[in-house]
Amino acid sequence: MANLVIPKLEKDGLNLKAVRKLREEEGNTKLVEVEKPKIKDKEVLLKIWAGGICGSDLLIEKDKHFYEAPVTLGHEFSGIVEEVGAAIEEIEPGDRIAADIETEEGWLGVTRDGAFAPYMAVPEEQALVYPEDVSLDHICFTEPVVATIHSLQETTTVEAGDFVVVVGPGPMGLLGVQFAKLRGADEVALIGLKNVDEARLKTGEKTGADHILYSEEDPAETIMDLTDDRGADLVLEASASEKGVQHAIDCARKAPEGRGGRGEIAEISLWGEPITLDLDPLSLNQLSIHGAWSWRGTETWRRAVTLITKGVFDLDPLITNRYDLNEWKTAFERLNTKKDIKAFIHWICGGNWKR
Repeated sequence: MANLVIPKLEKDGLNLKAVRKLREEEGNTKLVEVEKPKIKDKEVLLKIWAGGICGSDLLIEKDKHFYEAPVTLGHEFSGIVEEVGAAIEEIEPGDRIAADIETEEGWLGVTRDGAFAPYMAVPEEQALVYPEDVSLDHICFTEPVVATIHSLQETTTVEAGDFVVVVGPGPMGLLGVQFAKLRGADEVALIGLKNVDEARLKTGEKTGADHILYSEEDPAETIMDLTDDRGADLVLEASASEKGVQHAIDCARKAPEGRGGRGEIAEISLWGEPITLDLDPLSLNQLSIHGAWSWRGTETWRRAVTLITKGVFDLDPLITNRYDLNEWKTAFERLNTKKDIKAFIHWICGGNWKR
C-alpha cells in the first residue's frame, strides 16, 4: 500500500460524482455529479484514497446530527496531494495527508464538502502530512484516533493498573480497548450484544480485550466479580445505545460514602434522539460522566499522527469492507445493521482499490 499510485480519472474533472446530503429531513442523500473543486491560494487539492464511514455520517443521513446542506459527506479520509495553492510553501504534490476537520469555513464532511468524492479542497492550516511509507488505509483512522486520545487521555485518564470497561465493540470501542492497554490498563472488558456483535467482539479479543461480556447477561454483575465489588476505574461508553449507557453507569467504580471515588465514564456516543436512564446510581455512587466528543486543538491531531506513524494500533482487523461510491447505500445499511466494523468508500470504480 505504501507505493500505491492512485490512478487518474479517465475524464479528469468531468462527470465526477459525490455522496451528498442535499437538503434537510431524513434521507435526501444521493450520489450526484459535482465539479472538481477549485482551490484557494492557501488550500491543497486532495485526490481521495478512501473515506471511512463514521456513525455521524449515518446520523446525518437520518437527519439526527448537525450539518449544513448541500454538503458532500465523509470526514475520516486520506489522500494524495495533486495540486497546491499559490501561497502554499510546505506541502507538495504527492504528499500523503489527512486533516483536522474543523476549518474556518466549516467542518469537513459535515458543514463543508468532505471525502465521499474523488477530490476535496483542504486548507493548508488543517493539513497533516504523513511519511510516504504510512499506509493510506491507516491514515484514514486519524480522526477516530484523535477522538480516542481525547476521550481516554485528555477528558479522562487511563492510569497504569486500571480496570477499564468499554461498552460497544464498534470502531471507537475497539480503538478504546487498544488505547487503554497502551496507557497501561491492567485489564479491559469489552461489552457487546450476543450474536449481533459476535464478529466485532472476536476482533476486540484479538486486539487486546481481556474479557468479553454480553449485554444480555448482566455484565455489571460480572464486572463486580472481577473487581472485588469495586467496579471499573474507567468506562468508555461507545455503543450509542440506551442500554449501553446504563451498563456504563452500573459498571463504574462505586463510592457510596465519603469523598467519592474514581468512578469515571467517558461518553463518546451520539444517539440522535432522547434516551431514558436510571440515574440514581450516578448520585448514590458519586460517579462522574465526561462528554468526550471532540479534541484539544492541533495538539491532539499531532499526537494521532505520531501514534499512527509509529504503528501502535492494530488497525487492519477493523477494516471489514470496501465499497465504490455507487455502493454507498449498501455500505450505510451494513453499518447500520452492524455487519461491518469500519467500512471505506472509494471513488475508484471497478475494484481497482482492492489489494
